[in-house]
Amino acid sequence: MINTSSGAQPKYVIPESAAPASTSSADNANFKGHQLQATQSSRRVEAALQGKCALCLETFTNTEIKPLSLLPCFHVYHSECYAQALNQSCPDCRALASPSKIKIYQNSTLLRENLPLECTEDLCLVVGANASICSGTQALCPYPLATFPYQEAENFLENNHPQIIEWLLESFAQKHYTTANVRYYEKYCGTEFEHIHHKPAITLSVQHNPNEPMRGLYYSSADINKAKTAESAFTNLVEDIRTDLLILSLRNSHPAIFDSNTDLFIYRYDLWTYNAIFINGKNNSVPLRTIFNPSTKSFSWDRLKLELEKQGFEYKKLFETTPSERFFERNEFSRMRSFQSRGFDSVDGFHSNSLRGTGDAEFSSAGSQRPVSERALEIPSGYFDTNSFLF
Repeated sequence: MINTSSGAQPKYVIPESAAPASTSSADNANFKGHQLQATQSSRRVEAALQGKCALCLETFTNTEIKPLSLLPCFHVYHSECYAQALNQSCPDCRALASPSKIKIYQNSTLLRENLPLECTEDLCLVVGANASICSGTQALCPYPLATFPYQEAENFLENNHPQIIEWLLESFAQKHYTTANVRYYEKYCGTEFEHIHHKPAITLSVQHNPNEPMRGLYYSSADINKAKTAESAFTNLVEDIRTDLLILSLRNSHPAIFDSNTDLFIYRYDLWTYNAIFINGKNNSVPLRTIFNPSTKSFSWDRLKLELEKQGFEYKKLFETTPSERFFERNEFSRMRSFQSRGFDSVDGFHSNSLRGTGDAEFSSAGSQRPVSERALEIPSGYFDTNSFLF
């Protein structure tokens, strides 16, 4: 989430100039995951498939279409041959083979796809699901948990915050972000969300290029620790980061949709508590996960249009930069000036610190914006391409 309001005295601080050491544990723990490799047992099966069935002496082929039986000792036979042999032990090594432990696959392709994999990183407890060593592609472990010494969901952020910070720095660097002001707070006070207030959190500021303002991000234990396993806690963190990266990219490519001077703008967003993108204020929202799926990394302009229309909003106004008369009403103007004096930018959380340092320049006058004709508006549809900036 985006927010860097001041909190309690941080326990853990990385100076702005600090960068991960080249030998850090984050070097091989990035958004793409650890590489996987076949286990020793899997390599034994692959070697067996290059030879013959020890019972019928027929050669296995790479496209074997006969059902195959994989025994617990990882010796493999044609299922028909093994059934006829009536063995309770492996014909090769004599290891006991309980019928309930024997796995039968309809062909060699399915067998290969289900061979166990292991992570190349020491102590990593997670392997990729349904990854295939024989597919010709590099299989990857989705969760770099080897980076995190505590493998429990409870207090995942609190127990692993030094490693999470190191991993965040490395990961944002891969996405070409400059990172600064990285802190861990035992009691974070920079948000109006009651469930997050006074909870442990990590905050950092990011900037994609020098012409943009620094944007504050925060990751709270109240969100990350909503999990039963360490894997799902890490997934929560990943989905939170994906949402932030999406909003940061939308701010760069479509700044008008966040322009609070206009008739229609994104006021803030929240992935966890409300699952909402708030429009113009706290009283109007559209469901965030309906528009953006952090798991599949899919953002739909058409779904956003549909959800706005359900709320009675005119979709094209989201892309207009003509100042709204409503903005210059006394009460609204006073409210926005009050927020700006606190250094807030109305995006995420109830208000988000954008670290602009621009004072009241954005709210000076209607003439500071250039009206855009409807004919000149570029109103997107379809899906927003996230492949270039999401992981």
